[in-house]
Amino acid sequence: MSLIDDELAKAEAESSEARHQLAMTVVALQSRLKPSALARDAVEELKEAGGEMARSGLEAVKRNPLPAIGVTALLTAFVARKPLARLFRRQPTDA
Repeated sequence: MSLIDDELAKAEAESSEARHQLAMTVVALQSRLKPSALARDAVEELKEAGGEMARSGLEAVKRNPLPAIGVTALLTAFVARKPLARLFRRQPTDA
């Protein structure tokens, strides 16, 4: 074989390897871009972010619990506003 034939065979082998690598990359991209895979990744990221937010919120409440108690009291009063209103409504007196 001549030098040109050797280089041509080498170039064809490199080309074949490059095509194989490209095909593998395309397969990997297709699997990562499936809607189910994207949804799964999004759910995982939301879980991580939600967990981090919960941890930081809990740390804030531990550092300063009074605002959390106030907010809890306000939310409870809002949810129970009708029973509380009935409780404090004046009852007719028998005079």
